[in-house]
Amino acid sequence: MLSIKGSRMFRLVFISVLFLGFTVHLATAPPVGAKMRLTLGTSTIGGTWYVTGTGLAEIWNREIPEITVTLGGGGSGGNNPKLLASKEFDIALTTLDMFWAAKDGKIPYKKKYDLSGVRSIMLQHMSPAHWIVLAKSPIRSIRDLKGKKVAVGTRGKASNQRALWILEIAGLKKGDFKIHYIGDQQACDAIAEGRIDCYANYVGVPNATVLNMATTTKIRLVELTKDEKRRLFKKLPFMSPTVIKGGTYPGVEKDISSHGVPGCLQVQKEVPEDVVYKMVKAIDENWDFLYKVHKAFKKWRFDKETPDFAGQPLHPGAVKFYKEKGLL
Repeated sequence: MLSIKGSRMFRLVFISVLFLGFTVHLATAPPVGAKMRLTLGTSTIGGTWYVTGTGLAEIWNREIPEITVTLGGGGSGGNNPKLLASKEFDIALTTLDMFWAAKDGKIPYKKKYDLSGVRSIMLQHMSPAHWIVLAKSPIRSIRDLKGKKVAVGTRGKASNQRALWILEIAGLKKGDFKIHYIGDQQACDAIAEGRIDCYANYVGVPNATVLNMATTTKIRLVELTKDEKRRLFKKLPFMSPTVIKGGTYPGVEKDISSHGVPGCLQVQKEVPEDVVYKMVKAIDENWDFLYKVHKAFKKWRFDKETPDFAGQPLHPGAVKFYKEKGLL
């Protein structure tokens, strides 16, 4: 016969076991009506991708009840292909040059990344080159950056490698200039304070950080020469000519002949077809809202050539939408 003390102990153990079993059941049983959680890779706060990403997340969370989309950390043009390969991102904004380089293990990547499970959705805006100097700076060309301090964004950003490509095309070698790996706001502050001479970045227009800087500091945007452009497009065929319209930034009144890389919205193939279809449809039905989020959305487009540009097939959900639009 159990003592009173023993009976109490038995009851406590029994209740604990029951509670533990109930807890395990709750932990292992699929939650009723659970939402699919998706992580969207964009860029650092203040970047064009971060702003456009918040707009996308807002319409998707509003229009598609079965999913919850959040912005992932560590995103950038250089990191997003790697984070898609490791499946840390379910969806991401990418640029064609960095995506191809990651697949092939070319500079700036040290190995090949398996991106065979990634599917394309649509082409996004181009990210034009911004080579920013003070308006009073004697720097008039890329070659004038010899012996100067040049910021190229934080480490891992696609701008790092693009800036080095352009400096090389202009005939400069490592050692001819001093590279600074600092972010957008830090770089703009450093230019204004005279701590660096130039900031090279590849961002959608208008870029909020550059716009804010230009309202308080007189700046210029340096252009490539005709010969440099010829060498650029021959060596880097994924680059395309573009123009930053005069008046985009205060004090920069003339059109700036620039170059840039088209971007692509991409997704893991495991994301269900109906979800991706609803995501694409939500974009198409909310252009007015997205244009207010950022003008870069005016350059986004549904294009049947998207797979050729990105080197990845369209996701079946995107295919369904493209067929409805008469594009396939």
